[in-house]
Amino acid sequence: MRWMRWTVSVMLCIVALAAIPYADVWDVASDSDDTSGTDNELIHGTSQIHDLGVRPGPVADEDWYRVGQKRQTSFEVVVDSTTGDVGFNTSLLQLVTAAGALIQNSVSTTPGLDYSHSLRFVNTTASTVSDQYVRVGPANCGTACSSSDQYHIRARETTISVARFNNAGSQVTVLLLQNPTDVTISGTVFFWSTLGVLLQTQAHAIPPKALHVVNTTGFVPLQGVGGSITIAHNGPYGSLNVKSVALEPSTGFSFDTPGVYRVN
Repeated sequence: MRWMRWTVSVMLCIVALAAIPYADVWDVASDSDDTSGTDNELIHGTSQIHDLGVRPGPVADEDWYRVGQKRQTSFEVVVDSTTGDVGFNTSLLQLVTAAGALIQNSVSTTPGLDYSHSLRFVNTTASTVSDQYVRVGPANCGTACSSSDQYHIRARETTISVARFNNAGSQVTVLLLQNPTDVTISGTVFFWSTLGVLLQTQAHAIPPKALHVVNTTGFVPLQGVGGSITIAHNGPYGSLNVKSVALEPSTGFSFDTPGVYRVN
């Protein structure tokens, strides 16, 4: 009899677990990721697997993420590896307010296919933006989704850093920005003093396959000084090729400084 009671209990637990249509820990936690109250923050290098299994109600699942946008930086969130019933459209991955109002839709990472999408945003202000959220869902399967309806989400800062420009003495610096992609990339270049004081900004819209050449001595605040450069842009991670070239006209020597992205 005791063995039978134990067997029945185990079977009931199995049935109960099988009846749960969602599985990832962010959903089942007492403090879930279903709203702007989420504690799941996307930072550079975040990589997670989530599902969009139906929530109790039934209600179609939405996964919310916090994202802190540091001053004068850019960021990219990519959703890929979607399973079949998730489907895709630009509204699956969005940047929203705490109330859920749309700020920005995602775009296809490979135009024309639309299975994997990228959400890219730029903060050109001097303050951190902390009141915007990334939202994924609902999926195409809606309340028919189960724990097998999954996706992969990853986040990366896309800001480019150039360690040196120098217009002091007899040197002059030229900044080169190449866009090898098939879409226009817009961005803002920030020139900083060696002490980290912002000296100059310049906006760019670089057409596909184009090269922009910027003579930094054309800006009065950059004449006779040196420092560093950062570039915030709306292109994918690794998409812009950037370098500064400090020229020494009297000798013909040049000193190249490549732009770098944060590594994962």
